[in-house]
Amino acid sequence: MPGSPVIPQDMAQVEPGKTLPWHTKILFGIGAVGEHVYGGMFNTFIVIFYNQALGLPNTLIGASILIALVGDAISDPMVGILSDRLRSRFGRRHPFLLAAPVPLAISLWCIFNPPDALLARNGDGLLESTWTLFAWLMLWTTLSRLFVTLYVIPHLALGGELVRTHHERSQLFSMNTIFGFATAALFSFIAWSVFLGGETPGPDGVSVANHLRAATYGPLVLFAALLILVSVSACALGTLRRGMQLSAPPAEQESMSVLLFFRKVLGTLNNRNYVFLLIGFFLFMVSVGISETLNVFVYTYFWEFGAEDIRWLGLAGFPGILLGAALAPLLMRRFDRRPVLITAIGGMVLFAQLVVDLRLLGLAPANDSPALLPLLMANAFCLALTVGTAGVTILSMIGDIIDENELATGLREEGLFYSARAFFAKLSSSAGHFAAGVTLDWFVRLPLDAVPGALPEDVVFRLGLAAGPVMAISATVALFFYARYRLSREQHTEIMQALAARAES
Repeated sequence: MPGSPVIPQDMAQVEPGKTLPWHTKILFGIGAVGEHVYGGMFNTFIVIFYNQALGLPNTLIGASILIALVGDAISDPMVGILSDRLRSRFGRRHPFLLAAPVPLAISLWCIFNPPDALLARNGDGLLESTWTLFAWLMLWTTLSRLFVTLYVIPHLALGGELVRTHHERSQLFSMNTIFGFATAALFSFIAWSVFLGGETPGPDGVSVANHLRAATYGPLVLFAALLILVSVSACALGTLRRGMQLSAPPAEQESMSVLLFFRKVLGTLNNRNYVFLLIGFFLFMVSVGISETLNVFVYTYFWEFGAEDIRWLGLAGFPGILLGAALAPLLMRRFDRRPVLITAIGGMVLFAQLVVDLRLLGLAPANDSPALLPLLMANAFCLALTVGTAGVTILSMIGDIIDENELATGLREEGLFYSARAFFAKLSSSAGHFAAGVTLDWFVRLPLDAVPGALPEDVVFRLGLAAGPVMAISATVALFFYARYRLSREQHTEIMQALAARAES
């Protein structure tokens, strides 16, 4: 009947009581490996590689990341909407998953391998083609983010429709979080231990840490590109059969247009619970963008760690991620989603700045103290525990909101809702990356040839101030908006019962 809501064609396959095999959950989770390997390269190494190894000012690096992430933010909902609307023999999501890995791996390689012609220096040792190198970085970061979007948004949307029950959805995204963040911790350890560890004598005979030299990054980038190819392809092929069985979009749809794009994205704001999640995530990601950019500088110049120490900080988070992601479904079953999220986000805000703040107050061990590294490792474990818990909880919340939206509109729009969240998050994260770049150049005033242990005390203090209390301001405000989320487990159960009754009528 005209105007009647559209019911997914396979509602019976995903109604309560239908469980997803564990091997499918594992294959879905493996897909997070590629995303987090790319994220490790993008968030940890791009800035220090282009600044300290190549000599590009941090402000320009931050600007290129800002442009790339703004473009990425726009492409996210576009890909989400397209994947919601696509009709193909492989289902709605998998054509995107299959297309993404090869160009993503190539673009990552290009980011860390600019042509030699762009690296020429004048008599003062400064870059001769600063703006051309900036353009190269901007081009390939923008393309790489687009290819990440081709994979990540349909991947999350696939998770939103593979399962429909409250607890099993938590389990699925717990698996995704475990694989993703465990990969991030292990990849970081391998990068610092195998590829970037040690020092090499420079032209003047002074030894230089390998993570500050461009020549050491080639094998690491190749390793990362291969991991991306294998993991994303394994996820896409391993879940292909299941994805082909899921719901198809309506045969008759409004033509894609700019107007439809903005109407769809802004239409998600009609859901009150989603709005509060978006605002909270927007504010939180400003802090994340600042933290991701500054972390490697803090390790190198604030704590004066070499690769042999830095590698343990990522590894210390590995058991924390596993524990947090594994506990999240149990905690949400016991306490519901909102209190778990508020507690986890509060813990993230605390542990992200705690040890830096202690040093600024003169309460942390000195850099040459044997107690410093264990303290930072314990803090990294606690931070990872809260990150794992929060990651599973937020993704599960969005899945519940999608069910709520389906009851109101009759449409399954996982791609739209997961991508709209990414749209607002990346806008704010890009602002954080840019702000961090400007901060390093104009507030911290970090020199291009900075030597760990030889920086003036005021420069080190300003770096700690930026990476500690200043970084945490926006994330602290975000807690107020997360607390406004109101979709409880009982309400979600009623929504699922109403959807089941609608499907039977």
